[in-house]
Amino acid sequence: MRWSFEELRQLGFGFVSGSTNKKFKTILDNNIKKIEKQHLSEGIANSFKNGEYNTYITTDEIVLYRVYGLTPSGQAGAKQLGAFATTEFAESRIDVKMRLALNPQWKNALYIEEKIIVPKDVILNIGIVAPVKLLSGTILEGGADQVLLPENWSEDWVVGYRFVTSEPLMDYPEYTTEKPNEIRVK
Repeated sequence: MRWSFEELRQLGFGFVSGSTNKKFKTILDNNIKKIEKQHLSEGIANSFKNGEYNTYITTDEIVLYRVYGLTPSGQAGAKQLGAFATTEFAESRIDVKMRLALNPQWKNALYIEEKIIVPKDVILNIGIVAPVKLLSGTILEGGADQVLLPENWSEDWVVGYRFVTSEPLMDYPEYTTEKPNEIRVK
């Protein structure tokens, strides 16, 4: 049997991480204005590549994405209204783990993504995700835009949810307004 290029593409062959996002990534340039840099704790500052970040105020609404999920026990993991978001949607579970340098020790189940619309006049700290070294010695490169959301940001900013899969996305994902269970059911 001979496979067509389209069939191979649908199966994920030839997929390059970040290639779909390149077409749909949120561009911040005209929607934020640089302001006096906020001081962040060393731990948070070091989550940005080389500890480098800047502080901005939104001049218009911007779209961000956040991946989260609790462990099956519900005792650990990333909760919905966490601190970090990005300008890129998750192309796959592996992609988001690598691009956002999400260490498995942090127990983020990486299976729910929310689409967030940040309103005008919100202060954000923005930089690039720093690489993370795992206990095994493996380096998760990071490299995606990292956005530190304000403390106690509003759940009203969330406009959609979806489940992140292992298969790479070839197009912009579809979101639903129905909030999924934060704990993955086995």
